[in-house]
Amino acid sequence: MIPTINDYVVVIDACVLLPISLTDLVLRLAESPALFSPRWSRDILNEVERNLQSKLNLRPEKARYRIACMESAFPEAMVTGYERFIDKMENHEKDRHVLAAALRAKADAILTANVKDFASKHLDPFGIECLTPDRFLVHQLHLDRGVVVKKLREQADDRGMPLGKLLELLGKMAPEFVGEVRWELR
Repeated sequence: MIPTINDYVVVIDACVLLPISLTDLVLRLAESPALFSPRWSRDILNEVERNLQSKLNLRPEKARYRIACMESAFPEAMVTGYERFIDKMENHEKDRHVLAAALRAKADAILTANVKDFASKHLDPFGIECLTPDRFLVHQLHLDRGVVVKKLREQADDRGMPLGKLLELLGKMAPEFVGEVRWELR
């Protein structure tokens, strides 16, 4: 199958790439038929790898494997050449690399749970939007309900769990999205 690449480009912050249920769904939505094109940087993936080990207690080889799978599935997602922009960014210092990568990637949005680090006054000059996982997933659902629900069902099946259990897990990070999906499925 030839992959579909969507022109809506989103830089995914490390905090979104940590919880496996959320990461799995977000990346499934970037697979054919793609609803968006994911981007990340080496700095973002290094942060994910460190946090998988320190916060989620994944063994180093498991964390590296997860990153390798992401890179293999989305080779076009790696943003390079953003480093020269980092010092020019005015958002929160620890997340300047994320905004710099978004600028370099010509991203439409940054997907993050750390909205406080990405004030609109820092993003608006570049035409970049800050989206929480909940808001992003609601947008994806409105874009194509059929595709989103199909990918949710596939995710639940692949993980060997009822769809309701998956929605319960996702509801902790994306309650509005889960509410809309539950309404859709009634």
